Amino acid sequence: MGRTMKPLACLAWALSLINVVMAADYVVGNPGGGWDGRTDYKSWSAAQTFAPGDSLTFKYNSYHNVLEVTKDAFEACTTTDPIFYDNSGSTTIALTMPGTRYFICGAPGHCLGGMKMVVQVADRPAPTTPSSPPALPPAPPMPSAPAPAPAAAPPRRAGHKKHKKRYCPPENLHAPAPAPAPTVQAAEPDFPLAMFAPMSAPPPPPPTSGGPAVLRATWGEATAALAALAWFMLVAL
Repeated sequence: MGRTMKPLACLAWALSLINVVMAADYVVGNPGGGWDGRTDYKSWSAAQTFAPGDSLTFKYNSYHNVLEVTKDAFEACTTTDPIFYDNSGSTTIALTMPGTRYFICGAPGHCLGGMKMVVQVADRPAPTTPSSPPALPPAPPMPSAPAPAPAAAPPRRAGHKKHKKRYCPPENLHAPAPAPAPTVQAAEPDFPLAMFAPMSAPPPPPPTSGGPAVLRATWGEATAALAALAWFMLVAL
């Protein structure tokens, strides 16, 4: 609550300061007359612009006084039960709010003789502020370059199949290890008879004609060959 009242008090003080600066004090009847019964108060009041914060100053001699009255008392020039009365010779009335104020002189016959005045207190006009320059229209957008059209694909030939892209391994991969060389198994375990007739053995000497030695050698070779062939057939079965 206190925080709310403080800004409001500051605002009221600022408004009162503005009213003091802009307020004006009007001396009744100036510059050609006064509160004396000879001034046309209706014309003088209509020529002024009264606003809240202004004031009226009545200057008069001892034959006059100032009474503020209601509208009915003003029209009937009734001096009984006034709102305000003063006969000091210099009376200042503060105009604090908008509205209509009624003043008369209470001396006998003076109000009926025309010594009466109506004051219209209007709202103070708001100070005029310079109009802001018209806003410039926004600049039109810059035309953008059209996007290039996509290149047309070359026509396919009839019967042409789309080849799949082959995968090429990167160059920095390690080459696969070479496959081990096949091991050749010696034929001697499968052919034990090779011990009797090795392939690397030198050919027998040519037989000589005649003689039992030659016949025995020929018969032995044939026997060995038949035995090797029988063994090979047995192993194959």
